[in-house]
Amino acid sequence: MTAVRQALLILLAALIPASLTAAFHPRRPAWSQEALAPGEETLPTILNWGDNLFWVDARSAEDYAAEHVPGAILLNLEDWDRLFPKFLDRWSPGQRVVVYCSASTCELSRDVAERLRKNGISPVFVLKGGWEAWKSKR
Repeated sequence: MTAVRQALLILLAALIPASLTAAFHPRRPAWSQEALAPGEETLPTILNWGDNLFWVDARSAEDYAAEHVPGAILLNLEDWDRLFPKFLDRWSPGQRVVVYCSASTCELSRDVAERLRKNGISPVFVLKGGWEAWKSKR
C-alpha cells in the first residue's frame, strides 16, 4: 500500500507544476484555436505581410458605408457586374487581395474570393473572423 501511496504522491507532485506550466507558459499552444480553412488567414498574419494589400469588403453596401477597413473597396455578389470593373481599375497584379465579410460564420467572403480566383485574380485570401476580427484587433 505504501508503494501505491508513494506513486500517487509523485504523480501529484509532477502534475501541479505541469499544469501551471501549461496554463501560464508564454508560448503555450492555443488549444481552442480553430484550424484555418484553405485560403483563409488570420489578421496578425495578414498585417505582417506589409502594405501591399488590397482589401475587399464583401458585405452589403449599407454595412460598407457605415464602416469598413481603410482603403477597402466594396465588392459583393449582388452588385458584381457593376463593382468588379471598379475592382479591376484599382487592383494591381502582385497585390495580395484580402476579402472579408461580417464574421466567421459569413460565407460571402469565401464566395467573393472564389469568384475572384475564377476571374484570374491571385493571390486571394479570406480574413478569418471577418469584420469582427478587424474591429476587435484595431
